[in-house]
Amino acid sequence: MQLIIKLFNSNRKINSVLFLFTIYCLLLLVVRAKLTNTIYLFFLVWNLFLAFVPYFFISYIKTQITVHKSKIKTVSLLFLWLLFLPNSFYILTDLIHLSQSSNHLFWFDLVAISSYALIGFTLGIVSLIEFENIIKTYTSTLITNLIIPAICFLCGVGIYLGRILRYNSWDIISNPFELVRATFLSVTSANALLFSFYFGVYIYLFLSLKKIYSIINQ
Repeated sequence: MQLIIKLFNSNRKINSVLFLFTIYCLLLLVVRAKLTNTIYLFFLVWNLFLAFVPYFFISYIKTQITVHKSKIKTVSLLFLWLLFLPNSFYILTDLIHLSQSSNHLFWFDLVAISSYALIGFTLGIVSLIEFENIIKTYTSTLITNLIIPAICFLCGVGIYLGRILRYNSWDIISNPFELVRATFLSVTSANALLFSFYFGVYIYLFLSLKKIYSIINQ
């Protein structure tokens, strides 16, 4: 509990907004459950939890670890961060479930799902910004500018594996060889590459808004 409080206080303003937005998202599903007497869309809670995992890892690295003194631990946590990072952006694809919404609930479901997608996407972008801030102190600007787009593309691959091929992050433990095979096939498939590319570009463009905002306000 002390660790969670410490991580929360490390970036109190952003974390306070994320906390309040999360409460709002949870209330939306409670209201929907009350209106419909079903727990449909409650899978969004699990997806949101998975979206928080990479944010937790990068926050822990930022506040608790000195990279030069804990290289093995840092690399291990960064691997886990990268493994779970696509989950933050994956929630965007949950909008596909709107096709199952009845007419009188469509707009409510649109607000609910898009709210979860927005907070998940925000967690992913903030995680990428924190990662960039960490590595740019240890590498050149050129290398940093190559790594970030590559990670965005890998997030696109992860979204493809999750949404299209229906794998998840836990398969790295429960079904690693099959996941590696599927990943290899994905990066050799034109459709998978295109899917990964346009999702990767989408993520990178949103990440670039921070840089554009900084340039404008200089």
